Amino acid sequence: MVISVTSVAAEIDAFEFEPDIPQVLTPVRLQQPLAEVPAAVTVITAEQIRLWGAADIPSLFRFVPGLFVARELDSNRTSVVYHSGEVSLARRLEVLVDGRSVYKASFANVDWDQLGIALQDIERIEITRGPSAASYGMNALQGVIHIITRHPADSARLRLNGSFGSEQRPQFYASISQQGAQQQSRLSLFGWREGEHGGYHADAGDQGGFPDLRQVRGLNWSGAWQVDMDNELRWQIGRQQLQRDYLADSNFQTDSPQQTAQSDLGWLRWRSQRSADHEVQLQAYWQADNSEVDYHACAPSMAFDAQLSELYQQHPQLAEKLGYGLMPLQNPALSSSERSAITQLYQGLAAGVFDAAQLQQGLGLTAAVTAGEYSSAQQIVQRAVAANALDQMLCGRGDLDVYEQRFDIELQDTRRWSEQLRSVQGIGLRRDLVNSATYLQGEVRNDQWLAFASAEYRPAPPWLLSAGLMAQYQSEEEVSYLPRLALNYLPAADQSIRVQYSRSRRTPDIAERYLNGRAVLTDLSSNYLNLDQGGLFINANADSWRDGLRDERIQAWELGYFLHLPQAALQLDIKVFREQLDDLIGSNVTLNSASLANEGQMTLKGVESQLQWQPSGNHSIWLALLRQQRDSSRAGELLLGAESSARLVWTHSAEQQEQMLGILWDANRQNNDSGQGRYRQQRLLARWSWRTWLGEWSLSSQYDALPEQVLYETTPRWLNRLGWQMSW
Repeated sequence: MVISVTSVAAEIDAFEFEPDIPQVLTPVRLQQPLAEVPAAVTVITAEQIRLWGAADIPSLFRFVPGLFVARELDSNRTSVVYHSGEVSLARRLEVLVDGRSVYKASFANVDWDQLGIALQDIERIEITRGPSAASYGMNALQGVIHIITRHPADSARLRLNGSFGSEQRPQFYASISQQGAQQQSRLSLFGWREGEHGGYHADAGDQGGFPDLRQVRGLNWSGAWQVDMDNELRWQIGRQQLQRDYLADSNFQTDSPQQTAQSDLGWLRWRSQRSADHEVQLQAYWQADNSEVDYHACAPSMAFDAQLSELYQQHPQLAEKLGYGLMPLQNPALSSSERSAITQLYQGLAAGVFDAAQLQQGLGLTAAVTAGEYSSAQQIVQRAVAANALDQMLCGRGDLDVYEQRFDIELQDTRRWSEQLRSVQGIGLRRDLVNSATYLQGEVRNDQWLAFASAEYRPAPPWLLSAGLMAQYQSEEEVSYLPRLALNYLPAADQSIRVQYSRSRRTPDIAERYLNGRAVLTDLSSNYLNLDQGGLFINANADSWRDGLRDERIQAWELGYFLHLPQAALQLDIKVFREQLDDLIGSNVTLNSASLANEGQMTLKGVESQLQWQPSGNHSIWLALLRQQRDSSRAGELLLGAESSARLVWTHSAEQQEQMLGILWDANRQNNDSGQGRYRQQRLLARWSWRTWLGEWSLSSQYDALPEQVLYETTPRWLNRLGWQMSW
């Protein structure tokens, strides 16, 4: 069962007098039994996390209807999408940790390796499967994942946990807590590693395969001070370090970019129970991520000519042909005739042997070359020819560093006005600061103001009307209003029929709006341009598309049925949905981005269901099903996701032993051009644990029937893990 608490005393009472129907808080910011929630919600408890044997947080979402999990092959970073999406554009779910948004303002994504918490400290996860912008703002386009950590008062005084898995996957966790009458605290140390020492992974050929190195080490100090029976202060302070390899651009980088990141957080929440019908909450937090990505690169020296960069602004195709046209000269397998042809082309341009029209035809350009552009190209090539440096390579060090901070403060007021009406309302301010010399040429600030209100009204005992509205304003944008309206009919206290309509938006991120990127190298090798520092001629700037870029939009309808049978220990939720997404931004922001536009739309409709059943006190069944139809104007939006999906888990818990068997199956009918084939999933999971006087031991296994065959997956056929934990 799931409880939402407001104080230590309330928490104790909740466990002593546990309601029949589980309670959740996330969907509309009001504590509600699941029968009265106006949306489909999945709750994953700490007990389920242990029984399922998940090694990391994203693995838990494989058990949730409609959620799909995959890895970005260029970085081994995890992506999570709801219903459908593209791995590199997984940016339509808001993710909260104890109310703290970890959705990044820079590139509109969630880095699941940088949450700042340990899996073992999670009390429960509440997943709202549907648009939630009315409660949490524009970036909750398709839903909200809210990770809630354990209260320090519920922690063991000392806990140790460790495991070692195949494919070089060690993991450790240790926590110590202090328990007092009014104050409690917990200090947690955690870390894991996947892969060993990295290596060179290139995007052309099979040089080293895909990156596999991920390593995390962190600490988190969580505390609570019970001022009195009606007032409580909670806090968290944490630091985490991350190391990860990226895929190299073999045309430019000579080693794999190595990412090292440090994440810091400070979080405070004061909650005051002013009366039985009135609660006030003030929350503030600061978090910072300092990501440093270093690499070594080489390119033809002419590619760093400042005049070539100016030509790129006037005629990108001509500049690319000139800058990259010298790359084949570095290939030792190039024939002498091919080498001579390239050299003669550049020497002819330098000498003015052919005119602008002939240059256009010779290079195969689609756009005409003006006299001024021809003159610039000639001057650029003349310098290289005069120095006899057409085949000269310039090498140096570069970086993709990004430093971002977030300051957030929010005041929330919850009131019960009568037996029929209660509401929650609040205001908040968020400031995001992103600094990157490579992507932004400095610092960019984005301020967001928000005001929200949600109310539920019961006009008659079986009817419950719910409405919500978010007003949100951010820098250089108009105020956006994001509504939600829902109606629940409860023929009995343990079942309900609901219908909901909602609209959400995703505002373009900082990189999409303010990109000003260029690859700059330092510590340069000797070159004819006499540069100590130089920028590659290619540069990307959002000025060309910023004014025309709009918010991504979604309109969603949901018809649901919830049933809870306490006598049979059965809980069922069925959802029929239709989601219309418009103005989708269909490209990822990179240093090569030439344009960005709202060029996509997608329609998702289908049915999903979730069943929890305890046929006996020791056995439990979890079943999640999805059947959907996906249509999109962009094929990329259909790469990650499936038309049919089933996740079945059986667990058995006894005094000395626990067992788990699971089946994960996804079927995707969409085709793609990747050599790995479309996204699918066919996995078997098993876990067995036994308790001894030396602690609890566990053995987990995962069998992948499609190893190395699935788009965005590089999993081996078998993954095994041996674990141990002990608490005092």
